[in-house]
Amino acid sequence: MKNILYIFLISCFSFTIISCAKESGGSSGSSSSCNNSKASIVGNAVTEKCSRTDCPVSKIVIWDLDGCMMVVGDSVMGAVDAASHNNSVYIADDGGFYWIVGADNKIEKHQLNYPTGYKNSEVTGISVNSIGDVYVAGMVVKNGNELTAYWKNGELVKTFSENADWYSERHVAADSNGNVYIPGWRMKSHSVQYAAYWVNGTRKNLTTTLDGEATDAVIGTENDSGANVWVSGSHGNSSNLGGVLAAYWRKKINGQINQTKVTKVNTYNSPKGWVVFSRADSIYVDCCAVYMAGVVNVINAGEVPVYWKNQTQHELPVEFDLNTCDYCKAEPNDISLLDGKVLVVGNYYDANDKVDSYYTHGEKKAVYWLDKKLHILCESCGSSYAVAVVVMD
Repeated sequence: MKNILYIFLISCFSFTIISCAKESGGSSGSSSSCNNSKASIVGNAVTEKCSRTDCPVSKIVIWDLDGCMMVVGDSVMGAVDAASHNNSVYIADDGGFYWIVGADNKIEKHQLNYPTGYKNSEVTGISVNSIGDVYVAGMVVKNGNELTAYWKNGELVKTFSENADWYSERHVAADSNGNVYIPGWRMKSHSVQYAAYWVNGTRKNLTTTLDGEATDAVIGTENDSGANVWVSGSHGNSSNLGGVLAAYWRKKINGQINQTKVTKVNTYNSPKGWVVFSRADSIYVDCCAVYMAGVVNVINAGEVPVYWKNQTQHELPVEFDLNTCDYCKAEPNDISLLDGKVLVVGNYYDANDKVDSYYTHGEKKAVYWLDKKLHILCESCGSSYAVAVVVMD
């Protein structure tokens, strides 16, 4: 139940566009089809094939759904999250920055402010509220202590910590009133791990028994009750097989919090009794349904990529056999809707795809699934990673 952060090196002031996507079972895209701007997939990529000894540094990139790739800029650490507002893409940079890529492809790089005595530890998420304020969440170090932090338009707003042995936050959501929601989990004395979120730095427990974590948060609206906060994650008894299952929580405007948990179903041609656990890593809410992307861990197959619409599970296809390929893996990282179709982005590792004599297994590839059809991004790249998807209004 640990969250993995991707660390990269990145470069370029002027942007570059490269066509390099492959639809599963199809052919690579062409540079003449680089006009699909309705959705942007943000990630990191080594933009050319290479051997282990001569690879260039990885770069922050944006792909469209035709596979055209734009290099955004240099970074020490890489992109970790993205958001959109007014047809611009906002990218959180783990090196202590955020980027804005406008509809005209104008690129701006913004430094996060670190007051005297504070140093960057990591950046974990970005959100742009309905009035255009940019919120970035992360961690800072002061006097040797690591603190959770968030910024508004580049200025440090607040730092805080918990009296706990272990706590973590991932992603961020902000509403039009400037309330900042950071999901995560808290463990005390290495016992129960509670799902929680922090509102303007104050912890609110989502669970008080068994084990859980919160992984992503979004702001939703309802015509009759105003803003709601939706949080994805997992919850259950980790001592029992299949005890921890993907879940989401809705915080209503009146403060009431309701949990909805998915159920176990047959997965990857295995009976539901073989489910070890499930976890939702991202959430998207529209007028009529809640969508989550994540994995279901199954005996023999390992982690199977899926998404849920409300509580109904949908498997995402892969081109390898998870029952026989020990190192093959597909990791959904973000979910949205495009023209009513479910769009999931993530990372894809095919151990059967050898690179060279130095690599006994393949490289990670950025991928997306649209309407449950797999598309592999940048076959001409070295390793690549997709961290977020944004769909323009």
